[in-house]
Amino acid sequence: MNNIAPTKSPAVRELFHSLEHHSLISALFENNLKAQVFTDNDSRPQAGLIAYNSRFIFGGDPTQAAFNAALRRHFIEAVIPARHGEAFGALFTSDAWIPTLNSIFSDYEVVYEPRLYFEISPDPTLEITLPERFSLHHITPELLASNIGGMDALREEMCSERTSMDDFFDKSFGLCPVYENQIAGWCLSEYNTGDRCEIGIATLEPHQRKGIATILTKAFLAEGAQRGYQRVGWDCWETNAASVATARKAGFTLIQREQVMVVIPG
Repeated sequence: MNNIAPTKSPAVRELFHSLEHHSLISALFENNLKAQVFTDNDSRPQAGLIAYNSRFIFGGDPTQAAFNAALRRHFIEAVIPARHGEAFGALFTSDAWIPTLNSIFSDYEVVYEPRLYFEISPDPTLEITLPERFSLHHITPELLASNIGGMDALREEMCSERTSMDDFFDKSFGLCPVYENQIAGWCLSEYNTGDRCEIGIATLEPHQRKGIATILTKAFLAEGAQRGYQRVGWDCWETNAASVATARKAGFTLIQREQVMVVIPG
């Protein structure tokens, strides 16, 4: 199993073509995201794995026995111990991977859960009206240096998909609602590449179920359009009713429904 530089092997990208609706794939192979990429063969890849944080994506031919054996060893000896028993998701390019993944993770509990991928072309003219006592702020170094409460949680989220704060400010953007000098949530861009990105959003208690997420999403979309983004994605579990409802209220269209294996080491 070879760990390769994705930008130096265009053929590897073809292994994940059916998942190109995910901005993560484009961002990785366009050198706008740092992740590990493994393949069975550098020059003529038949199968591959993308590893990024808690996301693992399997692509290509699932019948490569030697590669599959190496994958099993890699997860048992390296990935699962490093994650200290935390569950993780495995996305795959076709259902043909299911028997292979069941074999690779046969020592662990696994469940299959559907995820939904929505997309929208953002509108720069969206009108945003905030409830009383709320204000909306661009996420900047100045905001983080302010006396507004809750910044540690925001900093942690900013670095969840970026390697550092500087990396976030270089490649991403975001908005933050504030209520009485305390952050009420955030909406951050993820996997930015070209004219595409995805949304990472959260509304904190006690501000949930008040329409803040929808308002925040529309503000984010207007900001994204002004920055030149033409496609914005929204990725969530089908069982996350609040997230699905927010995406639909904000005007997103369902693009893909796909099964994801959740591995629970126990």
